[in-house]
Amino acid sequence: MIGADMRYLLGERSLRSLSALPGRRAAAGILASDVEGPLFLGDFIAEALSARVRPRHYAVDATPSYGHILYQENYAAFSEATAGLRRPQCRNGCAQEGTDTIFALPMLLACGADAGYLDLLARRSAPTPGAARMLAELDRMGMMAVGITTAPQQPYRNLVAASGLLPRERILGSPFPLNEAAELLRGHRRWDEEIGAVNRYLDDAFAIIDGYAEIHRGADGQIRRLSDCGRQLLQARFIRHCRDELGISHDPATRRRRTAPTLLGEIIEACAMMGDRSKAATALNLGRSLRGGQPLVAMGDGGNDAEMLRRVPLSIGVNGPEAASAAKIGVVTADMACVLPILRQMLLGERDIDAIIVRAQAEVGDAALIHRGGGRLAPALLARHREMKRQLRGAFVTF
Repeated sequence: MIGADMRYLLGERSLRSLSALPGRRAAAGILASDVEGPLFLGDFIAEALSARVRPRHYAVDATPSYGHILYQENYAAFSEATAGLRRPQCRNGCAQEGTDTIFALPMLLACGADAGYLDLLARRSAPTPGAARMLAELDRMGMMAVGITTAPQQPYRNLVAASGLLPRERILGSPFPLNEAAELLRGHRRWDEEIGAVNRYLDDAFAIIDGYAEIHRGADGQIRRLSDCGRQLLQARFIRHCRDELGISHDPATRRRRTAPTLLGEIIEACAMMGDRSKAATALNLGRSLRGGQPLVAMGDGGNDAEMLRRVPLSIGVNGPEAASAAKIGVVTADMACVLPILRQMLLGERDIDAIIVRAQAEVGDAALIHRGGGRLAPALLARHREMKRQLRGAFVTF
C-alpha cells in the first residue's frame, strides 16, 4: 500500500549501514553496550505508556498504572506467541526478543503522543551512576563505545548529543516512527478506521483491568493487583487485536508471502527492530574492523542482550540475572566506573577471565561484586543482580 513511503519512514536499516561508524577502524577496541541500564536509567517508552495510555473518561490512579500493565502483559503475550519462532526451535527467520517494543506505537498514537513527547522523556533520563566517567576514560584510552538498544534510536541520539556522553551516530537502536505513521495514516485516510480499532482495543483492555484488579492502600498510595484471570484475558485480547484487527503476523516467512491488511500492520511489520539477534549481529559486525588482539567487548543488563553477550568472546553482564548468566563476567554495582578495571585489562591483551576478575575485584573493593558468568550461577547471586537492577532502574523494567 505505501511502497516507496516505507523507505522514507524507516531509512537505511541494513547491518552494514548501522555499523559503518566513523573512526571504528582506528579504535583500539570497541565496547558494544546496551543503552538502557549500563548507560542511562529508566525506560522512556514505559514512562510514556504509563503517563498517556489510560481511560479517556474515568481512571483509577494506582500503581502499576494502566499503561505499565499493558506494557508487561503485552510483552508476556508476545513472548508466548513467538516461543516457537525462536532459537533453538527455529534456525532461520526467527522472531526476536525485545521487538515487541513496536507494539507501543499504536497505543501512543491513539493517546496523542508524538515524537517530541518521547524526545522530552528521553532527555529526562539520567546517566547511570559512573557511566559518564567510564565513557570519558574509554575515550581517553582510544576504545570506542557504541550504544546498541531495542529502544527508539532517535530520542537517544538526541539525548547523547545534548549530554555530550557520546557522538549521536554511536547510538544504534530501533525505528519508532510515531510522526511518520500519523502522517501516513492521515494521508491515506485510514486514521479514523485504524486508530478507532486501537481505541476499541484499549477500551476493552481498560475494562479488563478495572474488572479484574483489586485496589489496596499502600504507604505510597494505591496499589493495583491484577488477578491471574485478568492477565490471561488481557493477553488474549492483545493477541486478537494484533492478529485479527491489525492483521499482524510474528512469523517472518508469513510476512514475506503477503502484505498486512491494515496500514498500521504494514508499518509495524516493516519496522526493523533491534532485537536480541540483531544486537549480536551488529556488535559482531562492528568488531570485524578491529585488528588482531584488539578487543570487542559486549555489555548489557537484560534478556534481550543475552544473545550478544553469548556470541561476543569478551562480555560483561551488569546488574541483570539473564545478562550475567549469558556473559563471561558478571558485575553487580551501583557505579558503572567499576567496569573500567575489567575493560583496561582486556584492552591490554589479558584474556584469562579468572585473572581479570581477581585483579578487578581487588581494585574496586566493596563498590562492586565481580564474578564469572555462565548458566550455573547460584540463586542468591542472581537475586543480587535482580535487586540492583530494580534499585537503579525501577520496579517496572521489562527486560
